[in-house]
Amino acid sequence: MRYAAYRDGWWEFDELKTEPSFRDFLCLYIGEGYKKNRNTVAIGNSDPRIMRLADYWIRRLTDRKILYSVQYHADQDPEYLRKFWSFGLGFDPDDFRYQRKSNSGKLNGRNWRSKWGVLTITVNDTYLRSRLQAWMDRLQDSWIDSICGV
Repeated sequence: MRYAAYRDGWWEFDELKTEPSFRDFLCLYIGEGYKKNRNTVAIGNSDPRIMRLADYWIRRLTDRKILYSVQYHADQDPEYLRKFWSFGLGFDPDDFRYQRKSNSGKLNGRNWRSKWGVLTITVNDTYLRSRLQAWMDRLQDSWIDSICGV
């Protein structure tokens, strides 16, 4: 079934690559996405613009339940973060989970942290993960072709 989904993704790429921001989403996923599990699509970042783009494409590409979680420091207000992210992305605040950083408060001299924590968007969708792998492979193949002048 994974191979069939991968094959579907391989052929879908030609149409999807013409849509604004699809290639951007793939590049973000290549750099920031979780790729160790063949059943899960997940991406995390602290930049609301990046996460808005990721959320748009993940919502568009799956009909499965999407989970949102934020990793935050001890000195941050988790309720504020929940409101910030759920309003910014338009999801139900009840679909939100928290993950306090385990080293929070132990980083002496730290002078930078994410103002809004690190949001992770996760969906358990084997079909999407297989298609996503095909899209990433096609995109990376196109880089090689463009570098070689093909």
